[in-house]
Amino acid sequence: SFSFLRKDFKIPDKAFIFTCFNHNKKITPKEFDIWMRLLNEIKDGILWLSKSNNFSVINLKKEAEKRNVDPDRIKFAERLNKKEQHLARYKISDLGLDTFNYNGHTTTSDALWTGLPVLTKTGKSFASRVAASILNSFDLNDLITSTEKEYEEKALYLAQNRDEILKFK
Repeated sequence: SFSFLRKDFKIPDKAFIFTCFNHNKKITPKEFDIWMRLLNEIKDGILWLSKSNNFSVINLKKEAEKRNVDPDRIKFAERLNKKEQHLARYKISDLGLDTFNYNGHTTTSDALWTGLPVLTKTGKSFASRVAASILNSFDLNDLITSTEKEYEEKALYLAQNRDEILKFK
C-alpha cells in the first residue's frame, strides 16, 4: 500500500487541506467563491484540486487572484498511474469539498473509503444528490447541507475545530 507525506506534494505539514478531486468542469463560481472565502478565513488553508488540464490551472489561479487569494494556495494533483497512489493522496487531506450542480460520485466514494470526510450540498437533480446519498449510507448526515450558507458555515466550523474532523474520520 502507498503512503504519502504532505511534502511529497509541496504542501506544508501544518496546512489545513481542503480537497476536491472532482473534474474541474464541475466547479462553478458559486462553490469557488465559497472556497476562496474559506481560504481567506483559514490562513493556513490550502485548496487541493485535480488537474484536468493546463487551461483550468491557469484560469482557476486567475480567479483566485481576483478574489484576493494567493494562487499558490491552490495545489493541483497530477494524474497518477496507479489507483492506489491516487487513493493514498486523500489520506493526507483534512476535508473533502463537493461541487454543487454535479456532485462527486466516484470521488466521494473514494474519499470516504480512505477516511476523508466530504462535505456536500444536496440539490434537486439526481447528479446533485449522489454525494448526499453516499454520505447517508455511511450515516454521515452531518456532512450533508442544503444551502450554500450552511455549506460554507459547516466547512469553516470544521476547519476552525479540527478535532471535529477527527470524529468523522
